[in-house]
Amino acid sequence: MFELNADTIAAIKKGDRKVILDLYHHTFQVLMGNAVRYTNDQENQMQIVNNAFMKIISAIDQFHIGTAYFSWAKQIVKREIIDDFRKNKRYKELFQYNDDYQNDSLISEPEIEGTFEAEGLQRMLDTLPPATKLVFNLYAIDDCSTKEIMEDLQISYETVKWHLKEARKRLRIQISMNQTGLKL
Repeated sequence: MFELNADTIAAIKKGDRKVILDLYHHTFQVLMGNAVRYTNDQENQMQIVNNAFMKIISAIDQFHIGTAYFSWAKQIVKREIIDDFRKNKRYKELFQYNDDYQNDSLISEPEIEGTFEAEGLQRMLDTLPPATKLVFNLYAIDDCSTKEIMEDLQISYETVKWHLKEARKRLRIQISMNQTGLKL
């Protein structure tokens, strides 16, 4: 079992490859779990995981022993996902929104009842367009506020609202189809 303590942090700072590899194995599933939620491309997922891990290694002295390591690592991978998304050449194109957006409330729509297995829900999320999936994941899963999303992605409030509405609309259709027995 891997333990992140003062000795392992010192070894990581010195570049001890065995300790770094052990930390990588210890952290991989958590980082990959976050990357999978945001992108369908396996190559991009691995790039995000590896870049986030390199940032973890380079910032290991900022980790405070006794705090939740995985929470700290998840924040780093979330920042890497956002940075990766910003680098996308089509970044601005992906965030165009419909000017006819009319719903001012982000939470006024009735919630859909039912339970889903994690894999089924992930398959539904994977059908969303990349920008919509990113905004929805940040809002609904990572519990970011609309203001945080606006600042992180450098988009307007209306664009955030549009992507959330679009995600809900598409997911509602898929859930409805799933409940009526239609294959997704």
